[in-house]
Amino acid sequence: MGRPLGLPDLDAGAYLVEAMIRLDPVRSTGLDLRATDWPELCAFMQATGRISEGWEAELLFDMCAGYFEARQAGEDPLALGVWD
Repeated sequence: MGRPLGLPDLDAGAYLVEAMIRLDPVRSTGLDLRATDWPELCAFMQATGRISEGWEAELLFDMCAGYFEARQAGEDPLALGVWD
């Protein structure tokens, strides 16, 4: 599989990026969007076995939050610093 979303090659940690993409880092609340949270992450861990260590879960949680924050920032055309 190629690099997801055009992200840089992460070598040993690439499986975490793939896990984040499969998990889907963003969820709909029906009215808005939010980052994937612990209930979805725990269910993903149990269902897939892609990650099993606590540090992997914490990192995947942080990756989902970071992805969501960057996505939200990207919706603001001025967030890209084009006019600086």
